[in-house]
Amino acid sequence: MVKLPRVGLRMLKSVLAVWLCLMLGLLRPGGMPFYSAIAAVLCTQPDVQGSLKVGLNRTVGTLLGGAAGMGMLYALKGMGVPALGAGHYTLIALALLPLMYLTVLLEKRPATYITCVVFLSVTISHGADSVPWLFALNRVVDTLIGIAVALAVNFLLPGGRGGERLKRGKGDALRPTK
Repeated sequence: MVKLPRVGLRMLKSVLAVWLCLMLGLLRPGGMPFYSAIAAVLCTQPDVQGSLKVGLNRTVGTLLGGAAGMGMLYALKGMGVPALGAGHYTLIALALLPLMYLTVLLEKRPATYITCVVFLSVTISHGADSVPWLFALNRVVDTLIGIAVALAVNFLLPGGRGGERLKRGKGDALRPTK
């Protein structure tokens, strides 16, 4: 008989975090719990320290990508570039280079992928919207909700491997403890 791996605490925390995001989505008209759920899954790590690290990178990437995407849509509209055409797509692709480089300059390389994902989500999925800032804003807010929920779940529930939690130390700094 084959011994199957057990369902781990990280899996259970991820499911709980996603469920909470979906329930919060019901309370937020205009919100898209899809993005909260994705952020919750990605930010739920085996320990609180890992969740904080991933959450910070996701926050930076989401804010950069959302702001750049919103700016790009307004710039394209201002230049009269037809939405979702070859020119639109070419300029979006070219805009990725300075956006990626910005994460390097800011010393936030781990945030590069999410910066690009959010930028592309805003500029491609909603490039033809009449009010592009509304999607960008909701996209950022929903992602931040998912990050916050994942951090809360990981902080409040018992630790996984290593049993790490955070506690206040001298100077009110948060640090992991066992």
